[in-house]
Amino acid sequence: MRIKNTLKSLLIILHRHKKSEPDIYIFTLPRGGSTLLTEILNTDPHSKTASESFSLNKDNRQVLRKYFDDEFLAERYVDITEDNLQKIIKYYGDLAEGKHWNSYYWSDFFSPNHRFNTTRTIFKTHKVTYYFDDLMHYFKSDYGLYLLRHPVSHALSRIRKDWTSYIDLYAESEKIRKMLPKEAKLKIEQVNKAGTDLEKFIVSWCLENYVFIRCYQNENLPSNVFPVFYEDLVVNPEKTIMDICDKVKVKYNKRMLNILDVPSSGIVHSTGETGEQIIEGNTDYLVNRWSEEIDNNSMIQFKEILDSFGIKLYSE
Repeated sequence: MRIKNTLKSLLIILHRHKKSEPDIYIFTLPRGGSTLLTEILNTDPHSKTASESFSLNKDNRQVLRKYFDDEFLAERYVDITEDNLQKIIKYYGDLAEGKHWNSYYWSDFFSPNHRFNTTRTIFKTHKVTYYFDDLMHYFKSDYGLYLLRHPVSHALSRIRKDWTSYIDLYAESEKIRKMLPKEAKLKIEQVNKAGTDLEKFIVSWCLENYVFIRCYQNENLPSNVFPVFYEDLVVNPEKTIMDICDKVKVKYNKRMLNILDVPSSGIVHSTGETGEQIIEGNTDYLVNRWSEEIDNNSMIQFKEILDSFGIKLYSE
């Protein structure tokens, strides 16, 4: 442990980070494609990454405890106090200024895109989708990318990993309950009582992304936040990446396209078959495999859930 800490201290001394360009916040859910998008943008020579800012691993807890009480730290953040929201803002601000180093930064150290001198931070964050608008209203000079993946594809991926849905946590959220249509509340109750795992995870997807989707469909997104769809990124990568770069003021480079041909360094949660399909460039497999895994009744239930929430995305 002493050797590890000494090495880390030395590396911190060698790094020079001075924020002079807009940071980029990637908001999404786990299994949404955020590692891919982060690695694409991290080919920019001015950028460093701060992945999983609220990860609860041992090393990251040491950083988080400088800002938050242990009882605050959780798997997701909903209905927090104004005081804790300001602490989150302070935490991100200090990371952006290089005052602290997120523990995951060192996992990027052996990447060919790692840089010792940087001027921009790319934040990959999963736990604060609920507060994306509050954060980006505060960080007005920076940019936010909200990444969405098809709800069925995302649900199946989480089911395969035996992960948890967050229906109860979000359904009881004061902020979301004020927004939800009556039909959605009834659907949540119905699925919670007798729904399949797939239905529960689709409802969870709707709830976890509901703040963003409502803003997006009402054309009420903060001016510095832009939607990104995983399927566009995979099927039409060059145009999608160039569009993203234009919006967040990052210079496009050809190495960004090369990232899509190599299984992500964060693909530990994907199957070996998925890695093979990435190498072969089989985009249809990557974005449409889910349609072969569900029956007609499941498709009907999926559409009914989206309709109850008033979600027009993915309704066709």
